Amino acid sequence: MKQNDYKKILADLKRFDVEISHRQVESVAGAALRFVEEQLQQPYASLVLYDPDKKRLRVLTRSEGDILTSEPFPAGDPSDMVAMAMEKGEVVYCRDVPGERKRGDALVGRIPGEIRSIAVLPLRTAEAVMGTFNVGSSRVDWISAEDQQVFLEAAATRLSAALHSAQVLEELYAACERLQKECDLQKSALEKSHDELELGVARRTAEIQKLQERLHAENIYLKEELAGAHAYSGIIGESLSLKAVISRIGLVAPTGANVLILGESGTGKELIAREIHGQSSRKDRPLIRVNCATIPKELYESEFFGHVKGAFTGAVSDRMGRFEAADGGTLFLDEVGEIPPSLQGKLLRVLQEGEFERVGEGRTRKVDVRIIAATNKNLMEEIKSGRFREDLYYRLNVFPVEVTPLRDRKEDIPLLVTHFIEVLSRRLNRPVPRLTEANLMDMKAHDWPGNVRELQNIIERALILSPHGRLHFDLPRVNSGAPLPGQSLSEAASSPTTPILTEAEITALQKQNLLAALIRSGWKIYGKDGAANLLGIKPTTLIERMRRLKIKKPG
Repeated sequence: MKQNDYKKILADLKRFDVEISHRQVESVAGAALRFVEEQLQQPYASLVLYDPDKKRLRVLTRSEGDILTSEPFPAGDPSDMVAMAMEKGEVVYCRDVPGERKRGDALVGRIPGEIRSIAVLPLRTAEAVMGTFNVGSSRVDWISAEDQQVFLEAAATRLSAALHSAQVLEELYAACERLQKECDLQKSALEKSHDELELGVARRTAEIQKLQERLHAENIYLKEELAGAHAYSGIIGESLSLKAVISRIGLVAPTGANVLILGESGTGKELIAREIHGQSSRKDRPLIRVNCATIPKELYESEFFGHVKGAFTGAVSDRMGRFEAADGGTLFLDEVGEIPPSLQGKLLRVLQEGEFERVGEGRTRKVDVRIIAATNKNLMEEIKSGRFREDLYYRLNVFPVEVTPLRDRKEDIPLLVTHFIEVLSRRLNRPVPRLTEANLMDMKAHDWPGNVRELQNIIERALILSPHGRLHFDLPRVNSGAPLPGQSLSEAASSPTTPILTEAEITALQKQNLLAALIRSGWKIYGKDGAANLLGIKPTTLIERMRRLKIKKPG
């Protein structure tokens, strides 16, 4: 070949390199086919490439409108030109296309009839032959020219490199896309997990905060209960009326029904409430007590339902109310008749629907609380006077329990006195004193307007004032005619409540007084603990009065 031929080949190859410099296999193939048809002015060009994804051959041709067409290409007979070129890795030149057509060559069967010669050039890479580059001409002698063969073989080498690079890039792009999709999926899964985790953490944090708040409130209320609770437990007594109360406790405790305890002050209504709670299915949850008579009117709603920070002056933090603290347990409303009418409607809503809002908060909260209410008032009279809602009364009074006053069950006094002496002696660190029949007679003679609470206080006072074990109960005298502290005899005598006694009544009273002193002293007359000293008279005077009143020591 002449030097000018080489220059032309190099120039054509440079143009070819520029044309096929693409990053996609389809683009590289289309550019190579277009270069053959437009620059080399040859009527036919095609590519047979191995598709690694589908594991088969395909033939690429350029149709009108610069559209690249891809069709499956059969493997064919080993003697076919494409099979030979790929198997041996060598160029196959065919100058008798019509003859090959008759033989049934797979490639020739696809090319136009005017093609007389064709060059099938293997596309070799370092790893394998990836296909063939096929160029056909209408002239038989075209491929005999040395310059054409040099150009085609050099072009096939460049085309192999370009196709291989594009194929590698496509695989990389595909791998990157797969990785990106996997990353996106993992990111989405992580974000979902993160969101779920955040929701879970937020939910658990809210639950822990609520439990901490509830535990804090319960601790406060339980400390209040322990500070004001009696040091005595159990219901003491054997009277028929008390047994009837115990029977009603056994009936209502397991049911969960609301209970209204009726009775005078000091009869032990709180003890009845605790017993009902202790026998109920809610016994493992707290019994929260509210003394409705001690709450300032403006703080009722906050005390019952709680408040949020800033709800009113002094609300420096969120605070749980008594209803929320008693959730799952029992709320004891002592002195329920003292609840102001303005709050009774909200209380009724909680009893009916189990819903309330904290002061200053819009969120509705739900609670499950059993109500035990107690009062010493006549609620029917309160309803008539407009101070108590009738619907609230019937909601509370599902099961009434009436506690009998102590004056109507005096047979319980000996058991109560014995119980309180033992308990209070331990608390006061005193020896248990001897209880005499005279002591019990004095106790039974009293009307006990303060009921069991008064009895307890009298016994505690007697234990404090009797360090040596001899009890003296300081019982108040009601309508005895004796002057009150700070009252003169003339003032007492002029009082319309002072009774006028006959001579016989005075004698009987004097005899009863002497007998009481003798019994209390164990019929001992002399000495500091003798009856004469208790009466403030001389022993000889006492003996004379005993003779005159015919009082003799039994036995």
